[in-house]
Amino acid sequence: MRGRGSALAAAVLAIVLSGLTACTSPAPREAGCVPRLSVEPRSVQVGDTVTISTDDVCRVDVPDGGWRIKARAPGADGAPATARSAASFDGSWSARVVVPADFPVGDVSIGITNWDYSSCPDNASCAAPFADFTVER
Repeated sequence: MRGRGSALAAAVLAIVLSGLTACTSPAPREAGCVPRLSVEPRSVQVGDTVTISTDDVCRVDVPDGGWRIKARAPGADGAPATARSAASFDGSWSARVVVPADFPVGDVSIGITNWDYSSCPDNASCAAPFADFTVER
């Protein structure tokens, strides 16, 4: 009897551990996901170029005219830094954005301005694909 109990306990443990491994292993993000964006370099000067990117896979349709990327310092006047990308989020998405000469210095938020929020309930606050960087003198 003791051998059966040990075998059963080992089988249950194997099932539990395989379930935990499946839950914690990274998997591609699916439809409805919001890609986690990063920016390099994190600190720039006006005239420099930043690259916004993600290695997430999101199966979302690219809108007509592509993704609109915009960087703007919160509450500051000046030209925004903009770009477009017609690429899909296939795990290697990136776009380059030039910081214009009249861009204000300080902390900057950059993101995709035409992200589809149609699946977000009216009474909810939903995530947006954005990142941040700093413009220095």
